[in-house]
Amino acid sequence: MWSKKLPETDEERINVLRTIAAQEEINESPNKILSVFELGELNAFTKTLEGSLFIFKQAITDINKAKNNYNDLFKNAQMYISHFIQVLLLTVIRNEIKAENLILYGFTEKNPAIPDLSTEEAIIQWGENLIRGEADRISRSGIPLYNPAIAKVKVHYELFKESIYSLTIYEKSLTRIQNTMNDIRNKADTLINEMWTKTEERYRSAPPEEQTQQYKAYKIQFHRKGEQLNVFD
Repeated sequence: MWSKKLPETDEERINVLRTIAAQEEINESPNKILSVFELGELNAFTKTLEGSLFIFKQAITDINKAKNNYNDLFKNAQMYISHFIQVLLLTVIRNEIKAENLILYGFTEKNPAIPDLSTEEAIIQWGENLIRGEADRISRSGIPLYNPAIAKVKVHYELFKESIYSLTIYEKSLTRIQNTMNDIRNKADTLINEMWTKTEERYRSAPPEEQTQQYKAYKIQFHRKGEQLNVFD
């Protein structure tokens, strides 16, 4: 048994809605399937769908940029934190800093290795550890470390933290927009199905050639389980 095949993409939905509106504009009154009020609602809804799709696509572009920025800043923070730890451990090996000072930086072992910095959580934890530890050691008359200095580490650490916040905001925004788009898509599908049903009812008793012509004009498509037939594209 054949059934109507609804559009699968937003662009296809817009194309069908525009086509129906255009067909209604040129049809003579006896052949119209929509009232003037319904046609006005159709045009208004099509503009809503177009505007929402634009916002949705922009949100995807924005979040992709935020993700790329996050990845770049993650690598920078990871590099500076790793380099600072390497310098710190080397100064301990050279006895320029006492080994017991390592506890200030969050190390718990006497001969620590560079920690795993492959996760966001690790970058946040060790960034805080190093910034706090260096400030604590300097406050005890310690000489600041350089190449990189903790100020440089802090800059990249703070930029990375900001990118986390920005990405979270974009993700929440995209989720909200996606939910709105899903509602609009459902409404579009319902509207298209209703108008196609009206078209079928209007031309149910028409001669086959006229019926086929009108179905094509309103972009009605049919399919059945296991098959797909795009007769009226």
